[in-house]
Amino acid sequence: MATPRRGSAHFLVIVLVAFIPHHRAAAHPRPVAVGEAELLLEIKRAWGDPPVLAAWNASSSAAGAHCRWPYVRCDSAGRVTRLALTNTNVAGPIPNAIGNLSSLVHLNLFNNSIFGVFPTVLYRCRSLRYLNLTLNHLGGELPNDIGHGFTTNMSTLSLSANYFNGSIPVSLSMLRNLHHLALGLNGFTGTIPVELGKLTSLHTLWLGDNPLAPSELPMSFKNLTNLVSLWVANCSLVGNFPNYIMRLENLQYLMVDYNNFTGDVVVDGFAAMNLILINLAGNNLSVPEVFGLAMSLIDIDVSSNNLTGVIPEVFGHLENLTDLRLSNNRFTGTLPPELGRHSLGLCTVEADNNELIGVIPEGLCTGGQLKLFSAMGNRLNSSIPVGLAKCETLTELHLDNNQLSGEVPKALWITGQLEYVSLQSNQLTGSLPSTMSNNLTQLDIWNNQFVGRIPAVAVALTYFDASNNQFSGAIPADIGSGMPLLLRLDLSNNNLVGNFPSYVVKMPKLEVLDLLRNRLTGMLPSELGKHSPALSFVGADDNELTGRIPEGLAKCETLTELYLDNNQLSGKVPKALWITGQLEYVGLRSNQLTGSLPSMMSNNLTQIDIGNNQFTGRIPAVAVGLMSFDADNNQFSGAIPANIGSGMPLLMRLDLSNNNLVGRIR
Repeated sequence: MATPRRGSAHFLVIVLVAFIPHHRAAAHPRPVAVGEAELLLEIKRAWGDPPVLAAWNASSSAAGAHCRWPYVRCDSAGRVTRLALTNTNVAGPIPNAIGNLSSLVHLNLFNNSIFGVFPTVLYRCRSLRYLNLTLNHLGGELPNDIGHGFTTNMSTLSLSANYFNGSIPVSLSMLRNLHHLALGLNGFTGTIPVELGKLTSLHTLWLGDNPLAPSELPMSFKNLTNLVSLWVANCSLVGNFPNYIMRLENLQYLMVDYNNFTGDVVVDGFAAMNLILINLAGNNLSVPEVFGLAMSLIDIDVSSNNLTGVIPEVFGHLENLTDLRLSNNRFTGTLPPELGRHSLGLCTVEADNNELIGVIPEGLCTGGQLKLFSAMGNRLNSSIPVGLAKCETLTELHLDNNQLSGEVPKALWITGQLEYVSLQSNQLTGSLPSTMSNNLTQLDIWNNQFVGRIPAVAVALTYFDASNNQFSGAIPADIGSGMPLLLRLDLSNNNLVGNFPSYVVKMPKLEVLDLLRNRLTGMLPSELGKHSPALSFVGADDNELTGRIPEGLAKCETLTELYLDNNQLSGKVPKALWITGQLEYVGLRSNQLTGSLPSMMSNNLTQIDIGNNQFTGRIPAVAVGLMSFDADNNQFSGAIPANIGSGMPLLMRLDLSNNNLVGRIR
């Protein structure tokens, strides 16, 4: 059984709640019905008297008082017609008492913890027209007679985001007045019943994200002429794209992404010009330029389709466009130069991993709504436009792996809303400003040609990678006490000088610290590793560090990789380093370290490089999982341990040269 992906359900089910009409009955009854209050109290007891239903009580003797209870609506006779307990944390099976609410028209239990099998007790609710059990924990197979159990007056049946499995019942086709059928995000198998094409009153049909068997979309769906929203994403659908869909004149929302459709999408006679949202991602389709003439389009996703040629220029003229996703194709040429100038509500543009060249359109943020622009993995060869840098609504900018050059406009670093900047692997130059926006959380500028000093970066940063540039000067003191949320700091391969920054010990969340290949001097801070309970990687090789390896670093139980090669470290290595539980890689080559190794080492160690030091004593019985062991150019003596060789089945590299060892390797 497939597990519903609740994250991907969020948008769809919220839209569904808004999209499906809610049937309302009179709110001011003239109560004459008997027993309805008792039924509600029985329902409350069956659900374990949840706090949210505390107001349901029998303390009031007034007839019809139950009609004023929260979540309840009645008709003029005091009969319950509506129960709407959405997002109330109600838990348990559907109580039998609900089946005795003979006038119940509307039952909405969206987003609770209802469990068990499908509640056939609801068949007794002969007035029921609206049933929403989306986002619960119901499971098992839907009953084969579900279409016969409910009356033909049923207009809404929403069961998405549960754990139902088995086949989609053919009998659903008997509910001829259904307007909304939602079965997505479950574990249904088999194929989509052809008989669903008989539901000609349908406005909404959502079957997406089910592990169905490979099959074509039923041709009978051409009869669904009232359909407004069709969601069949990730349903293992195959064959040529069913172009009859594009002739459904009322269709506004089409989501067929991540299937195996092939061929051309044909827009015939502009019948589909009412489309608002179309998602064709993850297929193998071709899309004609005339498609862009659907001027009502708000959301276009044709990513991951192996599309070729140029991006239709008409996309730059869609006045209602808010979201455009073109990633993972083979588009050539440039981004439409007018993109954003006419779409004043444009929020999202994604064009990653194509073969685009040229400039970034200056007018992307003309409407002042742009939040995400991503065009990484292309060959864009312009500078970053000032208009984009000044976009005050922009929160994410991804331009990695292009050929961008020139200085980054200063406005980019101080734009109020910007949280994520990724400019890695370009040819950008210039320096960073002395201060940056405090909204920045991730800054990735590695592999460029930036110069100058590392700035006092934003206090909210969690990720900062400025490696492989030409930064110089000392690392600022703000890195440490001023960045309490930092998880990753990578300043490797620059020209940084000064002492190893002692303030990094004040980073409580730090996981990765990489300062290799700079010109740092001084000693490693004695507190390094003591106050960073998640520290897993320390890299400071190829610097000019002196002194000892701190005891606190050696005892850091989360550390998995330590690189201190090619420095001037001296003294004995703390014994704790060799027995630390998680440590896998130790690189201490080319220092002035002395002393001996312990007789036993952690079995988690996979690579040790301690060559070119002044270690003495015997080679220990090293870890059985070791893949690489370099201890050359030391002063080890005695016999080579018996377990080195046949006792190390994973060993790929062994270098014990230039020592005083005797014996042989078995």
